[in-house]
Amino acid sequence: MIDPTARCPEWLVDRIINSGGSISFHKYMDLVLNDCENGFYSTGRLNIGKDGDFCTSPSLGNDFARLLAIQVVDWLLDLEKSGIKFELLSLVEIGPGEGTLARDLVLAIAELAPALITKIELVLVELNIGMRERQEKVVNNLDGVNYRWSNIEDLILRPVTGVVIANEVLDAFPVERLVFTENEVFRQGVTLRKINNEYFLEFVDLKLNSEIINFLKESKSLLNIDFPPKDICNRWITEWHCDLPSWFEKLSKVLINGSLLVVDYAMESNRYYNVMRKDGTLISYRNQEANPNVLKDAGLCDLTAHLCIESTINYALTNGWKFIGETRQGQALLALGLSSFLYSLQNPSTNNLSAALNRRESLLRLVDPMGLGEFRWLAFQKDNSDDLVLGNRFLKEPIS
Repeated sequence: MIDPTARCPEWLVDRIINSGGSISFHKYMDLVLNDCENGFYSTGRLNIGKDGDFCTSPSLGNDFARLLAIQVVDWLLDLEKSGIKFELLSLVEIGPGEGTLARDLVLAIAELAPALITKIELVLVELNIGMRERQEKVVNNLDGVNYRWSNIEDLILRPVTGVVIANEVLDAFPVERLVFTENEVFRQGVTLRKINNEYFLEFVDLKLNSEIINFLKESKSLLNIDFPPKDICNRWITEWHCDLPSWFEKLSKVLINGSLLVVDYAMESNRYYNVMRKDGTLISYRNQEANPNVLKDAGLCDLTAHLCIESTINYALTNGWKFIGETRQGQALLALGLSSFLYSLQNPSTNNLSAALNRRESLLRLVDPMGLGEFRWLAFQKDNSDDLVLGNRFLKEPIS
């Protein structure tokens, strides 16, 4: 039965027809998020924050950046003291969203280590014009700071030393969806059905390509689990972040020395590829509501899929990175001193009571194990110097 909410917009009808009538889900997700004229990101429709489509850690205030900056400053100072040659240390943010994290990080660094400001540059990597225009309005207000926009290809030509941050970025990479049914495996696709002169979207099973076949061959040893898990239901669906290997490969050419921090939705392989997770992890977000119907309102919603931790680490290791460690966001922020932020709010003045309560709520949301606190921090190091040792405060025991 056709889903009446999965109406296909005219622009997408043209894309699918021009592709032969069906496209892979990977292509569908890329189009509805990144199509230069109609994609959710590229048009700037995405609205981040408490009153937007969804909240991110930076959208709850500047405390996330102030805590993260403690770790970033440690890494930058370690690089400065290492004797490695550089013109400027680079703080690179991949997919900067509204630009608030980049701005707040720079302001926090200026407060924690003022001498660093003249030695660093802020580099924002943003593909979508609509988002970049919004970032410019935020970051252009920074005085006395070197900053620029770039793309991965240009950074490869002129690699940098510093810190790379990818906060809530990789979950929005287009994914392949694999369908296991009746002892066969298919590549999930999206096709059109025309009813009464109106086009609707529906899923279709496509043949596997060579990349998916190779992933299936390697997955058991890669994930150290039964894949697919035993006793799956008649139609079991999961995702594969097929673009991660090339992303890590490109980033390894961007960074000469330094660290990479990935903060995102992620889970272990035995939870990710679990018999009970029959529809995968993919979800749609709009107006603070999550919806498993990922064909609804194409181009008007965010789509996101969790990362598999073991796969992500393996892709990094095979593309020139050293794995530093991983932890949940709640633990990382507590290790960086979040409890002291909460303590400072114990006795607010009457005039500041409302602001103090709002800030306390935001701090608690950052570590909520049912929400943002469950995000995973995965850290990697690019090391072309045998003597480079980076301190990783976020992996230590929480500060009480």
